[in-house]
Amino acid sequence: MEKAALLVGVSSCQMDLPPLRKARTNGEVLKRALQSMNNGFQVETLYDKPLPEMAEAIERFFRQREGDDQILFLFSGYGIQDVDGQLYFVSPSTALDEWGHLLRSRTLPASFLLNIMNSSPAWRQVVIFDCCFRLTLGIAPDQPEVLMESIFDHMIGNRRVILTATTYTQHEPEPKSLDAWSYTRYLAEGASTGSADTDCDGSLTVKELHCYAKEKLRIAAPDQHPQFYGSEETANQMVLQVPSRIPSVRYRQFLEKITQSSESEIDKTEFRILTGRNLLNDFRHHLGLSLQDATEIEDQVLRPWRERQQRLQLYQEKVSKLMHRGQDESE
Repeated sequence: MEKAALLVGVSSCQMDLPPLRKARTNGEVLKRALQSMNNGFQVETLYDKPLPEMAEAIERFFRQREGDDQILFLFSGYGIQDVDGQLYFVSPSTALDEWGHLLRSRTLPASFLLNIMNSSPAWRQVVIFDCCFRLTLGIAPDQPEVLMESIFDHMIGNRRVILTATTYTQHEPEPKSLDAWSYTRYLAEGASTGSADTDCDGSLTVKELHCYAKEKLRIAAPDQHPQFYGSEETANQMVLQVPSRIPSVRYRQFLEKITQSSESEIDKTEFRILTGRNLLNDFRHHLGLSLQDATEIEDQVLRPWRERQQRLQLYQEKVSKLMHRGQDESE
């Protein structure tokens, strides 16, 4: 049995779309997470490669497998739903023709990807789409958001799990001033730190990793709505093992339990951690963890709440500017 991962990122194309800075970052952080725990994953990355090279690499990755192989595939970039209702993933050469229609020959169709996945001998497939989804005509901001669930429901099978960072088309990219983590980055964090191992049994399942990232984004970016598609049996298969008894993992898991709260208590989490300093110091000394290591772990755990505050601040600044502009125009 082999464990293999192919991580594909496309940060830009020839359409009038903002570059996705996260595409390459997603691949790199997930690569480090898969390799950091010594779980035997062979990881290949492809960033902004020409369409023929990208399509061939994906085909080889899925087809040149054995039945008991465990494989993981990530695509991070733009996904475009065209007028035919089908989903197309962009390549660096993806463009519109002179009539504004999507040149599908310059894309990676979801139907192609499904065909390749179905033809793979591997019976354990984890597929992650950390994408910004758009409509062909949805580049204009006046188009409504569209739910993509039916497309992903069509792509699952009894041997495949699909994880998506969002299920809706989006129009506004993340502000450049926002230091926001993505769904994939939280997946990678949950794996590399062991904090997604909520039952502390030393193993991580697909479902545990997804639930960890989803919970982090529920706090940091409530409008994102990550989704899981696949059977419970496939979801509960082990993906990674974690050394659950090492001090950093135990301290992290202890902090995660402290932060668990209802939606109404979300903004009090940082306060609870800071006011519980004596308890945390006692536990840190018990584990033999250095103050520097403990502080770094605490900063990581508090990141979603701080990112949430960043978003609120940016939103308030935007509203304030619009109100001032309206007042100036009325005078």
